[in-house]
Amino acid sequence: MKISPSRQRNAVSEGMALGLLLCDRSMLPFEKWRVDLAFEGAWRGWAYRERFSQVNTDIRNGLDGVWAMTRATQNKQTFNLYWDTSGAEVAVYARPQWAGEEIDEDVIAESIDGGVPASGWQALAEDFLVRFTR
Repeated sequence: MKISPSRQRNAVSEGMALGLLLCDRSMLPFEKWRVDLAFEGAWRGWAYRERFSQVNTDIRNGLDGVWAMTRATQNKQTFNLYWDTSGAEVAVYARPQWAGEEIDEDVIAESIDGGVPASGWQALAEDFLVRFTR
């Protein structure tokens, strides 16, 4: 099934949020240039990136990595996770249905368009974090 450009963008953003949570990170300093370089580098080497052709096109056309990564804000149509970029840190939050519960990474991964398993999102986040913390 073909995924619309908007849903591809939201999927990558929500998936990256899931990946970071699986790496025990829910916040990062909002150092734009570091996020840009780390995300774009991790994205280029990620095994599942071809499933999200619109994000490839966006980055190739100059979209900054930070905006590709954090596009799924509270107002976007994502089911489980979203980003807040309004402060000195970028932060991942779970939607209200997860209040007081541990997130179930497999349930969340299955709800994200593109068919990437939780381990795939975690791999993207791990590569991102290696690059971000250099």
